[in-house]
Amino acid sequence: MTILASAVLVSVEVICRNLGINFSFYSFELTNYGFACAVAFALSYATAQKSHIRIDLFYRFASVNTKALLDIISMLSLFLLASGMTYYAWKVVIHSAKLNARPNTTLDIPLAIPQAIWATGFTLFSLVTFGLFFRNAITIFQGNALTVCKEIGLVSDKSDGGNDD
Repeated sequence: MTILASAVLVSVEVICRNLGINFSFYSFELTNYGFACAVAFALSYATAQKSHIRIDLFYRFASVNTKALLDIISMLSLFLLASGMTYYAWKVVIHSAKLNARPNTTLDIPLAIPQAIWATGFTLFSLVTFGLFFRNAITIFQGNALTVCKEIGLVSDKSDGGNDD
């Protein structure tokens, strides 16, 4: 949706410019903000849909319990990465707000506004990864490794439960 909106915005601005109409939608700046925010929010969606990329050379040869443990470690690692990204994103927002930083463009909105939306996307990413980690850590301690593999394991893996430790 962000790409479509950006394309329409840029197209209308280019058509207006070619028709001699001096009107700006600030399409370049808004498109940059939109893409940054869309990517930040898409990270949590990709995690929930198991669209993230993992390279596990030995995963398919492991037992279901070992796979579940690897899945938990993978989700914990992703949560730690997301937490770091979130922390530094909010540091950027706070720093920009303290400076009352503004872009060097005619739109001239405080940078803290689009940055806060961007940082909120990373916050959601952190919450999603923590939720998946926590729920599946409890599930594995309850002895249901197959459920963990199905929920956060590799999409291409066909765990059937017949390879338990």
